[in-house]
Amino acid sequence: MLFLADGPSIPDDLLLARDQGRVIFFCGAGVSRVRAQLPDFFGLASQVVARLGVEQNSPAYRLIHEAREIDQRVGIPGVISADRVFGLLERDFASRDIEEAVASALKPPADCDLTAHRILLDLATTPEGTVQLVTTNFDRLFNDCGRNLRVWQPPRLPNPSLPNEINGIVYLHGRSTSTYTAAENDGFVLSSSEFGRAYLSDGWATTFIREIFRKYIVVFVGYTADDPPVQYLLEALRKTSSNRENAYAFQGGDHDDAVARWRHKGVEAIPYSPEDTHAALWKSLDAWAERARNPDAWFTKVVDASKKGPTALQPHERGKVAHVISTYEGVKRFCEGAVIPPAEWLCVFDKYRRFERPSNSISLSNKEPYVDPFDLYGLDSDPLPTKPDPEDNYAKRETPSNAWDAFELNHLDKAAIRDENLTAFRGHWANTSRVLFRAYINWAYGSQKSATSLPLYGGHPISRHLIRTFNSSSLGS
Repeated sequence: MLFLADGPSIPDDLLLARDQGRVIFFCGAGVSRVRAQLPDFFGLASQVVARLGVEQNSPAYRLIHEAREIDQRVGIPGVISADRVFGLLERDFASRDIEEAVASALKPPADCDLTAHRILLDLATTPEGTVQLVTTNFDRLFNDCGRNLRVWQPPRLPNPSLPNEINGIVYLHGRSTSTYTAAENDGFVLSSSEFGRAYLSDGWATTFIREIFRKYIVVFVGYTADDPPVQYLLEALRKTSSNRENAYAFQGGDHDDAVARWRHKGVEAIPYSPEDTHAALWKSLDAWAERARNPDAWFTKVVDASKKGPTALQPHERGKVAHVISTYEGVKRFCEGAVIPPAEWLCVFDKYRRFERPSNSISLSNKEPYVDPFDLYGLDSDPLPTKPDPEDNYAKRETPSNAWDAFELNHLDKAAIRDENLTAFRGHWANTSRVLFRAYINWAYGSQKSATSLPLYGGHPISRHLIRTFNSSSLGS
């Protein structure tokens, strides 16, 4: 679903899982960079080298210079990983001096913009009020949002297998002191050796992440597929049995490139345009956070907008309505109230109607304009259909098999019905739709035996079919 016309398309399953408290957000350097203007991991390495006064002929300095040239030449960031720079620095500097330089480089200004962090805290807050957020950042900006949340960091991490154990902010790679002069507890996970200890030799980070993936859906925000934390995190799990089928990552750039960069890591990319400092992403996340803060108000707003009729809305706005009516509670909201949305929405809900061949409507008095149903009823998630020749009366248009359809069972329907074959509007089992209609009657009117006053769209073929089925069967027995 699109919250904004130019924003990323967020899967419905992910939206619903967040509402159910089954999502954990992993937040990377991009979260602190976009509005708070803190450096990313490689920018941090560059600043640390400068603060430590590293000579230009040193391996660390030359590696940074070479990495920048490679990035510009081939257009592929992350070919040389920044953790290697910190590994080289460990040869010449004490860990305490490196951590002091890191903390100092991350000290935010007094008027730091925390809106990105507040958005993610709202998204990471479950309906029960617990906060499920993990960050590999060293800064304290999530704490600065003023919510007085519990903090976890190595060596003490929560146990994801225990109920309600994760409630607060998990600083997976350590956290700076409040004065930004050093690292707390066991220090920062910075260099290749420290990543290796956390994810391989000691493996405490791998154990934690493995349990996360077993129990939750993971969403990466503020990372690229080649960031060192992502590389170590997912490479360490590559040969385990952890389920990464429900892992998502917001990735700026070309759609196909974004998908390809994450696919081999077992993560589904959610691409978006990075233009204007990633505005499309953060405006969409802000809109998602609005929904998360008050789902009832958001659903009501969408249903109210639907009362204008589908042709008055844009494709992504019709997509919001489709998202609402994909759930039981959403359908209930859609059908309640003194003013019901117009029956024309059935043309949106039926994919065969959306992809119907354009035609002219001819009457005795005049010839109506050429009309394409897709222009009136198409959804943002629909693939764009071909435009047939208006003069070709035999032109056909195929309906994509994977296009959304309100009259097909989704996984929520199947989970609520023991035998999915008992209720269907299409296909071999459509002749048993009387079972669905009986359930509808029982829900709406209890023991009432007449279907004449049911709040269906009376003139639509589906309504007439259901009423005929009801009157010609023994549903009331």
